[in-house]
Amino acid sequence: MKRLLSVLTILVLLLSLALPAWADTALTSSAETQNLQKAYYNSDYAYLEDPDSVFSSLTLEEAIYLFRQEGNYLLLLGGSWCGNTTPVIGYIDQVAKEYGIDTIYNLDFRLDGTNRASHIRETNGASSGDAVLPGSLYNYLYGELVTNYLVNLNDFVEYQVDTESALTYTDADGKEVTVPKVQVPFLFLYNRDNTDADGNPAPIVAGLELMKVRDDFVTDNVENTEAVDEYKAILRESVFDAASETELDSFSGADYIRLAYNEKAEQEIFTPDEQINIQPITYKQLTWLLEQDGSYLILLGGSWCGNTRAVIKLINDYAVRNHVTVYNFDTKLDGGYARKFWGYEKDLHIRDNSSEFVGLYVDLVSEYFPNIETEYAIDSENNIFTVNAEGETVTVNKLQVPYFLAYTRGLEDDIGHFVPITAYHEQMLTLDADAEDYVYSEENYAAYTAGIYAVIQSYADQLGIEAFDLTD
Repeated sequence: MKRLLSVLTILVLLLSLALPAWADTALTSSAETQNLQKAYYNSDYAYLEDPDSVFSSLTLEEAIYLFRQEGNYLLLLGGSWCGNTTPVIGYIDQVAKEYGIDTIYNLDFRLDGTNRASHIRETNGASSGDAVLPGSLYNYLYGELVTNYLVNLNDFVEYQVDTESALTYTDADGKEVTVPKVQVPFLFLYNRDNTDADGNPAPIVAGLELMKVRDDFVTDNVENTEAVDEYKAILRESVFDAASETELDSFSGADYIRLAYNEKAEQEIFTPDEQINIQPITYKQLTWLLEQDGSYLILLGGSWCGNTRAVIKLINDYAVRNHVTVYNFDTKLDGGYARKFWGYEKDLHIRDNSSEFVGLYVDLVSEYFPNIETEYAIDSENNIFTVNAEGETVTVNKLQVPYFLAYTRGLEDDIGHFVPITAYHEQMLTLDADAEDYVYSEENYAAYTAGIYAVIQSYADQLGIEAFDLTD
């Protein structure tokens, strides 16, 4: 049996190496979402009119992996909920293009992209009325970013570490730690290896924290060109001139997938030059995508999950073979990084009844996946539930990850029920060669690849295109 497994493993490897080098593009039925990042930003920001803007979202864990890389990167902290970020993001985009810059990475500390409750940039004990803000219970995520990576943030912000407005979090050892609290938008040039004149770490090479509102740029409903020009001059002097003096590097979703899965699996799942057609997205991007007309392939799961690690390469092989993109949403909004590498006990997991953010999962399933089918059905002991604003208990199916699905918005059955999930595959396998559920045993490999192909086939049927198996 072990010899058979070895032969199968070698066969899978040879198949992967023999895959053609397709272009890394998505094929969907909606031209507007061919490039998710650009379409999303154009839709999300009222004053960002550029359909080809420079912004690219980062999940929290993507940001951590970016901060660990060598090179120079431009980043913007902030979100569309922010009255200071929204009016200036278009001007930042315009100046970036003046300098020939094509990417600014964007991290939002509101991990659902909208509600203050999910804001991790809140100090210990922060509350709204009598209720502690849930995000403050995970403020160590912000604190550790500053402590580990943005170590000279104090030099660029108003709320410095010795002010009342600084942020205090409790670290994994139970010690209270105070760090500077950045206001958003904060635009900065980052290089992890940069040092100051005294040789001290200074990874923030240049930065700008400047609070503006829409009225600062508009007079009698007409844009004030003098105010705009003044702001752009500040952008150039504070950040972009410094960026122009160095070569900027890129960090893609594929880079993150490769790094995170290889590190957490403690083995090479993806080779350094392997094409990856799996694109991580944030919670807000996912809900936005599910509201767009078109057909999409979606993978729910993350690098923290041994079952997802076992099959991620197979799903990617099918995506590459079929010239498509798989959008990947991780139900742990912190990617499980804080527990795995920083020693914290909690994950910010929305697919958990004990989570302060379980409502995000319930909203996702109840609003967008009305015909979802899972092993843990809605009437089982393993369902997911929350109490809504009206005091009613809302219960939904609990999917297991990895959960791979084909989605077409607006589909109805013969009696008018919405059925947007046209196919799915939910099967738990591992990379343990001695386990019964080893992914590359003959039976498991056949079952899982058949499941992937069925999802791809359903997606292709919606588009009227041909689907390809790995053996084609």
